[in-house]
This record gives sequence, C-alpha cells and structure tokens, in this order.
Amino acid sequence: MINKESIPIKRTFIKIRYSILLSFASGQKTINQISNETQINWKTVQRHLIYLIGKGWVREVFSSSYVRIFELTAFGKDHLRKSVSKNLYISDSKIMKIHNIQ
Repeated sequence: MINKESIPIKRTFIKIRYSILLSFASGQKTINQISNETQINWKTVQRHLIYLIGKGWVREVFSSSYVRIFELTAFGKDHLRKSVSKNLYISDSKIMKIHNIQ
C-alpha cells in the first residue's frame, strides 16, 4: 500500500513563478539562492526566470561565467500588487509578506 503522505505534490507553473517572484522580497538573488529559498530545482528556477524576464517582471542585473544575479522590476512589483495585493505590501524598496500564499 502506498502512503499518500510520501508522494510529493507537484506545484503548478503559477505557484512556482509566484514563489520565485516572492523570493525577491529581500532583494537581488542568484539562481542558487532562489532555488534554496523556494525548494525548487535550480534548473527549473532558471527556466522560469527566462519566462519572467520575457514578461518584464524580472531582470538580470549581473552576469559572469560564475554567477548571474536577478532582481524584480517595477513591472514585477506591479504584477504582484495586482495579483496578490491582499497578502503583500510592496514598496519601491522591498516586499513584505503579510500572509502566506497557498
């Protein structure tokens, strides 16, 4: 018999992307920092960052052969304000979680 609690639940693209966007609450991040905070594989983070950059919600602020650093854009902050404004307070300098998003 299979224990249902041991089967991991797959997150939807929307939940993964919100997790990534919310990870920028404390500022600029590398792919590995986002991966560790959100418990999302780094390759998956990288793929979703491509999408978020295309939407104009995230931008790459530094790139070298060893590290890439990303940050939330003004459009990304506006998107979060509109999408989950009940749960977040977003100023120009930082994002503060009021309640957890599920």
